[in-house]
Amino acid sequence: MDHLIDNLQPLFTTNDLVLSTEPSSSDARNNETQRGAGILGTIFLIVNTTLGAGLLNFPQAFDKAGGVGTSILTQLGFLVLIVAALVILASCSNSTGMDTMQDTVAGLCGSKSLTLCGICVVVYSFGCCLTFLIIVGDQFDRVFATYYGLDYCHTWYLSRSFVTALSCSIFILPLCFFKRLDVLSYASCVGCITIIYVVWLIIYKSFNEHNSIVPPIKIWPDNGYEVLQIVPIICFAYQSHMTAIPTYACMKDRSLYKFTLCAIISMLICFSTYSVVGYFGYATFGNGNVPSDILQGYSDKSTVVTVAIIAIAFKNFTTYPIVLYCGRDALLGIFNVNVDRLSVRVIVALIWFVLSLVIAILVPDISPVINLLGSLSAMFIFILPGVCLLQKVLLTDPELYLNKDRLLVIFAILLTVIGAFVSGVIFMEALEDIQKPLIKPPLVTGFRQLRESLCV
Repeated sequence: MDHLIDNLQPLFTTNDLVLSTEPSSSDARNNETQRGAGILGTIFLIVNTTLGAGLLNFPQAFDKAGGVGTSILTQLGFLVLIVAALVILASCSNSTGMDTMQDTVAGLCGSKSLTLCGICVVVYSFGCCLTFLIIVGDQFDRVFATYYGLDYCHTWYLSRSFVTALSCSIFILPLCFFKRLDVLSYASCVGCITIIYVVWLIIYKSFNEHNSIVPPIKIWPDNGYEVLQIVPIICFAYQSHMTAIPTYACMKDRSLYKFTLCAIISMLICFSTYSVVGYFGYATFGNGNVPSDILQGYSDKSTVVTVAIIAIAFKNFTTYPIVLYCGRDALLGIFNVNVDRLSVRVIVALIWFVLSLVIAILVPDISPVINLLGSLSAMFIFILPGVCLLQKVLLTDPELYLNKDRLLVIFAILLTVIGAFVSGVIFMEALEDIQKPLIKPPLVTGFRQLRESLCV
């Protein structure tokens, strides 16, 4: 990784190759970086964006991938590429002077790519926001069903629509109007703390609920195909690349070295958290018995489980505004509207929030669509960084005279190929999930199984 940074640092410090033909507000934003996020705030932003619903799916991913050893080694392999992609995106942001994913891609690949990349960011961001609201509704549904009874939804103030709308309006909407992403680092700190409690609960349950009838866990898979089962959840769980450039742009001391340090620390924290949750959740239920959402496997009415369920809801409260920030900037960038205008930010945020809330309430069973959108996560993690790196190298050294440029081209092609493969795998699994009847919840998202049976 250090070798890659050393090669990228001189490669991405020149500003004479900015190709974007449209004006950018990056200069004005750079003047505000003195009040941006520090190293700790940047780490909180990256960790809070990365750790999400994928945390609850990881125990089942360990099970489907054929064992603990396979899951951990596969994660480590992808982790190197994931961190490298984060560094590449930050480096490309330096070279183009842009502060968003779509502007950076347009600066390297031409203005025509701005609209395409912007649309992908908007669609993926909106799909993620829907996911967060659905998860919030699921968590409150389970709490009310447990303590009030299965007829809770017939009481208007306990119904899913009212509770979801009220709680999200109180905790999410006020965080959606900020111009700068670094302001959300404080909320991200709260989100990270809630994850600590959920991790503690899963470890606690592993030691207190383990019994002799639990099937033994596996270390290695029976066949190589099982390894592919964890690939979608890794992409879903480690997807923070869409917010990488805005996060880097909002650092108080915008330095590639410091961002790389933040990225490495953040991804190691996420890796440790996912691995701990995956192992202990897998060990609690045993091979072949792990639920899609690990919290749904705990059937007791204990307070510790209830607090964890509510904590997941609050975690999504703090992540939604970060994703909305990226989607909002991408949407305004497509129409070339200045994000500095408060009225514009308020109107776009209100429309985005209300639309996602209405869809999440009226059409809560959208997991097939979300799974299809999940194929875009591989594009943000691998394909776009690979294309940007390839284009930058070819612009600075078209004849590839330097050995380091040849190595970077090979690495860029490798990232792009891996991204295309992973995106295809996720897309095909999503299509299969749509076509077959629901017997078991899907791997990447598990929102359907609660809704059909909780309320009577």
